[in-house]
Amino acid sequence: MALLAACAQLPPAPPPPPDEPEVGVAFPYPLYRGVRVVAGTGNQIDWSAASFGVSGPAPNLSLFNNMNNPLLFPCWLRISVDVPGNAPPPVPGAIADLTIPNPPPGGANAGPWPVFFDNNPLGHWSIAKATIGGVSNANSSARAAAVFNAMAHSRLPTAIVRDGSAQGCH
Repeated sequence: MALLAACAQLPPAPPPPPDEPEVGVAFPYPLYRGVRVVAGTGNQIDWSAASFGVSGPAPNLSLFNNMNNPLLFPCWLRISVDVPGNAPPPVPGAIADLTIPNPPPGGANAGPWPVFFDNNPLGHWSIAKATIGGVSNANSSARAAAVFNAMAHSRLPTAIVRDGSAQGCH
C-alpha cells in the first residue's frame, strides 16, 4: 500500500500569477543648466544666484535636455533626473525627480525636487520656485546655486561640469 501511495502523482502546481508592472520604475535622464564663470579666474564657475536665475511669470529655474548651443554659455552642469515610466524620450507633461543633498544646503527645501517637462521652448524642463524655496526670485536663485554647488562638489558628484564656449570649466 505504501508503494502505491508513493507512486501517486501530485496534482499539477498552479500556474504563476501574470507579471505585474513594477511600481516606481524610473529611468535616469540627463538635463543641463548653462552657467556663468567668474571673470579672471580661468573659467571657475560662478556658483552664485547669477548662474541660477529663477524667473518667469510662474517663477522657475530652467533646465534643458541637451546643451542646446554649447557656445551659448561658457560652462554647463549636467545632472540626472529620474523619469517615471518607459525609456526615453519623455513626453511633455512628464514630471521627473531630482535627488538633492540631504539636508539641503543654503536653506533650500528638502528633495527630491519635481522637475516638469513642458518642452516650451524645445527641450525645456523647469523646477518651480516653490519647490526650491525662498521668499523672492533672488533668494530662490541663491538656494538653487547652493544645492547645485553641493551636488558638483560632493565626494560622489551628481552634477558634472562640462565645457561650453570656455575650456577648462571647474
